[in-house]
Amino acid sequence: MIVDSGSCTNVASVTLVRKLGLNTIKHERPYQLQWLNECGVVRVKRQVMIFFSLGKYKDGVLCDVVPMDVIVHQKYH
Repeated sequence: MIVDSGSCTNVASVTLVRKLGLNTIKHERPYQLQWLNECGVVRVKRQVMIFFSLGKYKDGVLCDVVPMDVIVHQKYH
């Protein structure tokens, strides 16, 4: 999950949503996102409300659901 006040959007990965069994909602204004992986452009069509707490502080953030799988390549010399 990425929540950043300087970011254009808050996002949650498809994997996170599936593993936690979170319910998604239809995005009111679907859009295309240029993503930094092999899939190129992603169509953002779903959103999820993520609730969290830090001590006594409780809040929620509406996130766009996007695939964020990371492939790590390591070379050993």
